[in-house]
Amino acid sequence: MNHAILEVDGAVRRFGKRIALAGVSLNLDSRKILALVGPNGSGKTTLLKILAGFLKPTSGCVRVFGMDPFAFRARVMVDARFAFAPPAWYPQLTARETLTFLVGIGNGAVDRTDRARISHVLDSVGLLERADDRVRVFSFGMRQRLALAQAILPTPKLLVLDEPTDGLDPLAILELRAVLRRLRDEHGVAILLSSHLMTEVEHLVDTMAVLHEGSLIFNGPPTELLRDGQCLRLALDGTTDVVARTIALMREEGVVVAHQENGYVTMPVGSITLAHAGKLADRCGAVLKEFHEQRPTLEAALLDRLRTARERPPSSSGSTTPSRTDEC
Repeated sequence: MNHAILEVDGAVRRFGKRIALAGVSLNLDSRKILALVGPNGSGKTTLLKILAGFLKPTSGCVRVFGMDPFAFRARVMVDARFAFAPPAWYPQLTARETLTFLVGIGNGAVDRTDRARISHVLDSVGLLERADDRVRVFSFGMRQRLALAQAILPTPKLLVLDEPTDGLDPLAILELRAVLRRLRDEHGVAILLSSHLMTEVEHLVDTMAVLHEGSLIFNGPPTELLRDGQCLRLALDGTTDVVARTIALMREEGVVVAHQENGYVTMPVGSITLAHAGKLADRCGAVLKEFHEQRPTLEAALLDRLRTARERPPSSSGSTTPSRTDEC
């Protein structure tokens, strides 16, 4: 059974006259991965800082584990880990010594169980074979892995990552994907990640939240965004008049033709069957050369949604009046 880990309800954040967040609402349950997506300046960093307790929303309600992260930041951080950027490491320490030092800060003496956990975490992020190498010889990607190891030691209930695949090679990205899935599926960790890499978003997350100029313009599974961009594509061969008659006949039959150009016709998926399209083409003397569903990439679907948002008139959220944040 899932439990709400993170709840954002109508979050607004102003910086003077500028609105960085305009009434954003989203939830994240345990055993789920949520991707926060959007162009630079869309409000992603502001939202992450609010969740981490660094900023207070101008209005709206934000809860992590049922608590206001700004008022109860120390309590929230007991079970939450925020990895916004690789920390400043001690270059003379090895990866194992680094994690041992960090564990010792909170627990004092490091026992056998702690050492076993450290080895397990290093193995999880693909650093066990380099555990005794000094951090100063690590590549940027290896330091990214070490930052993840630090974040999941001990295993949190909420893990927030900002561009976790930045600087990683393709194999390391696959390994990281596997680690995050194990954290979700085997340990019930709720994961929020900010990413520009749509391939990872499509293959990893359960839900994606798209921000544009501080507003949430999409919140749902990546498959839903892809479904919105699907279409049926037909190619008709014949003279201009023959193709025009075929399209006109399709419309008479109730088929919605979304776009036509140079013999290529697009329409919503399910508008017509292959057999029916072939019969209508034959009646007009045209030849049906292509008939297939066209599915955009997630990146193309996202760009189309952002393009639509830019063309839409400004919403009334821009006139949101600041109110007390403790009236949740």
